Amino acid sequence: MKNAAKVIGIICVAGAFATFFFGISFYYRGFPSRPQPELGRTYPINNHGFPLYLTKQEGLEQTWSFVLAGMLAVSAAVLDRFFDAFGNRSREAFRKRRQPWNHRWGP
Repeated sequence: MKNAAKVIGIICVAGAFATFFFGISFYYRGFPSRPQPELGRTYPINNHGFPLYLTKQEGLEQTWSFVLAGMLAVSAAVLDRFFDAFGNRSREAFRKRRQPWNHRWGP
């Protein structure tokens, strides 16, 4: 069960990064800064105060890529919380067992 949770978690994290960077790529493409109704570029996105105009399809792709990235990140967090496939909580328990004043140096 933990191996399946590891694989699914890794896929979710990789997918979240990929879809997030796909959504970010819309800000760095060569989109026009003025609307072009004849091409269907009438949907604005704000690129740090400079509007860029997308088609309806491109606007939906950008929006859904951010939504999917968020959903995949939340899915990975839920998997980690309930399955702890990588053993993060057991390592935290090991670190907390030592007394804070025992630095292993001094007299």
